[in-house]
Amino acid sequence: MNRKKLASVLFGSAAAAAMLLTPATAASAQTNAAKAATVSAGAGVERDSVSCTRPRGKSANYSWGEGNTTATIYFNNHCSHKVSVKIMFVRKGSVGDKAAKYRCMTVNAHTKGKKKFYAAVYKPYSVSRVARCS
Repeated sequence: MNRKKLASVLFGSAAAAAMLLTPATAASAQTNAAKAATVSAGAGVERDSVSCTRPRGKSANYSWGEGNTTATIYFNNHCSHKVSVKIMFVRKGSVGDKAAKYRCMTVNAHTKGKKKFYAAVYKPYSVSRVARCS
């Protein structure tokens, strides 16, 4: 281990020990819990985008978070035309073998919203453009 890594490990350990040894008040405990909830809520969000044909340089953006039995896809289409995408869902917990299923979604021009999909053992993985949903 080099000196920089060793110093950061030691400093991190010292800071953690200092936090554990200092008494916490109820207000600081609530503040720390709120910060932890905010960080953990933002950690599970994944994003992907598809570029527009008109106007150039703009894109349709997608993000998602998974629940227990559903997955909500949030979209924001900056294009001046409809955009159809194929969403790939992969089985939760699969490592090497990506057992996948696909869902298609069309979004109108200049719209923003969300769509919920039932996906009990699957989670959204990626978004790719298709000509149209059939």
